[in-house]
Amino acid sequence: MIHKLITRRSSIFEATLVLAAASLISRVFGLVRDRTLFSHFGAGDVLDAYFAAFKIPDFIFNLLILGALSSAFIPIFTEYLKKEGKEEAWSVVNSLVNFGVVLLTGILLLLAIFAPYLTKIIAPGFVGDKHEMVTNLMRVMLLSPFFFGLSNLAGGILNSFKNFLVYAIAPILYNIGIILGVIYLVPRFGYMGLAYGVVLGAFLHMIIQLPGVFALGYRYRMRFNFRHPALRRIATLMIPRTMGIAAQQVSVLVNTVIASTLAVGSVSVLNGADNLQSLPISIFGISFAVAVFPTLAEKYTLQKVGEFKDDFTKTLRQILYLILPMMLLYWLLRAQIVRLAFGAGQFSWEDTRFMVSTLAFFTFGMAAQALIPLLARSFYALQDTKTPFWTSVLTLVVNVAAALLLIPYLKVVGLALAVSLAATINALILFILLRRRLGGLGLRPLWVMAGKILIGIGAMGAMGYGALQIMSLVVNTHTFWGLFLQAGVAATIAGLTYLAVTKKLGLPEVKMIIKPSGLLGDS
Repeated sequence: MIHKLITRRSSIFEATLVLAAASLISRVFGLVRDRTLFSHFGAGDVLDAYFAAFKIPDFIFNLLILGALSSAFIPIFTEYLKKEGKEEAWSVVNSLVNFGVVLLTGILLLLAIFAPYLTKIIAPGFVGDKHEMVTNLMRVMLLSPFFFGLSNLAGGILNSFKNFLVYAIAPILYNIGIILGVIYLVPRFGYMGLAYGVVLGAFLHMIIQLPGVFALGYRYRMRFNFRHPALRRIATLMIPRTMGIAAQQVSVLVNTVIASTLAVGSVSVLNGADNLQSLPISIFGISFAVAVFPTLAEKYTLQKVGEFKDDFTKTLRQILYLILPMMLLYWLLRAQIVRLAFGAGQFSWEDTRFMVSTLAFFTFGMAAQALIPLLARSFYALQDTKTPFWTSVLTLVVNVAAALLLIPYLKVVGLALAVSLAATINALILFILLRRRLGGLGLRPLWVMAGKILIGIGAMGAMGYGALQIMSLVVNTHTFWGLFLQAGVAATIAGLTYLAVTKKLGLPEVKMIIKPSGLLGDS
């Protein structure tokens, strides 16, 4: 039974449902993780150091691991499965594993040696003990990309076989590992327990996915065929994607550098608000994109361009239908969301106000950030990694320029607005270029849909705001449960209003909620 569960192929509908549900659970654990962190330490020196130390391991993970898998490995591995058979496909995996372990180990050791100098680059505003904390945390956290490398390769294999269950569960275990670190390791090892928790979470992320890969027939072989033609093709596709991710990660690092020069707690507030806004992006953006990606890659391999366009357009519409009302809901309930997520322990009222303002400006780019994973993966499915690279470079320029212009007036809030502006420009350019590449995508139906969504959003905003005000007179919003009840009732009324209005307007995407079997069809 377990073997069938971990090797079973999923339809796009099932994959999206599994990924979205698991993403929601993972993000809930992520909120518990962040609440635990902020309640233990507040938005102060320790969390500033913790979030800053994350940047280099995250940079390596996104640059060398996520880039290869999201843009290059899955399309090439899928092609080998379809055309060459499993044995040759497993040969590609072994060559990639051996090459990757050697390369990654060498890079991580070098980074650990030069960690003090890297700290000066990513957090120039941190000195003394705070600088030392970042360095110590970073050196331990550099173990996590090694585990994530093997984990994400395993996840890429599972995705290629259209098996998403175990892949979807892995991030939940990662967050659990960090939570355990805060609760059990920090009391024993001090602030270094935070780093040990990160490594524990990365190990759990890896270990749960490996049995599924072996169940599919993979067997490790110590083969060092670094001249395998598939590796060359993966490298060719990966290089532009890696450079594009480098541009994105430089944006993140620049934001951290700037935040480190602002008031104490700015790095923590920026990361906390970003984690809050990433919840709907992960559920409604990344889950859909990851689920449809293997199908898009398969359709391109078989040269079924019409079906490729249909799957892309359907997924795009569904993301828009879900993320646009979520933008309004986040903006409407921004204070309640921050207070519920972090309003405990050492997290002060001043920290709360600081993060509420930052989250408000993050919401402006939420739709764009939810669409970018689908748009980028559509290019990757076409085995084109150069276009997303150039748009990432443009995004970097816009983000840095906007940040430098805005921070004198808005401080850390200006960083959030800069991210939103850059993401919006990135998404628009990617859509325009993809439409041209595919020989056109019907814009009129999308404009009609957007108009109907705006009507639904207007109605839900009015009803949600009214419910929010009424509930503030009924419950004590200075308590957790009073605040939870106020936000819950307002969100429920707003959501039901949106469903009712868009159903009345005839939007087929309503079936995702009312009749889930309509989600992405049964392909």
